[in-house]
Amino acid sequence: MAKILQDTTKSGKQRPWRERKIENVKYADYLEMLHYRKARRVKECGEVLRFIADDEGRLKLAQTWFCKSRLCPLCNWRRAMKQSNQLMEILQVAVGREPKGRFIFLTLTEENASGTELKSRLREMTRAFNRLIKYKKVAKNLLGFVRSTEITVSANETYHQHMHVLLFVKSSYFASSANYLSQAEWT
Repeated sequence: MAKILQDTTKSGKQRPWRERKIENVKYADYLEMLHYRKARRVKECGEVLRFIADDEGRLKLAQTWFCKSRLCPLCNWRRAMKQSNQLMEILQVAVGREPKGRFIFLTLTEENASGTELKSRLREMTRAFNRLIKYKKVAKNLLGFVRSTEITVSANETYHQHMHVLLFVKSSYFASSANYLSQAEWT
């Protein structure tokens, strides 16, 4: 008889494996309706999980198989958890090296794009960001950054591309108007 396991975070919150698997199966059904060959691979994603007990008796995932499909809800959720953990490690190292550094959250957006122009608009947005961080007032205060590009689909079937940027700046950034950029200046 199979044992039902509980996967909880360090804070005791239960992780939503069941919900993600249900979303995954729906996605696989859509792929099947569209006759995509990867439908079966997606449907079998995360079906078999093999655990081993560590020295303290806690179970740890030792072997599994995931489809790694870009749009699979289960794989995307796992990827997001992994990236979140990696980001926390990076931020801890950054703060350790520059304890007086401060974080700024910046969202950069532009007008929606059609499907045919999305790729070129994303490329141009990335180039523009690379130019932005080289501006004198930005570069002299910047210790580092993490950037994530997000694309959402609007009701009128256009794509809303935007970037979320976590900037790590010197504490002197907030000390004077010679360093500080207002919202108008960022725009």
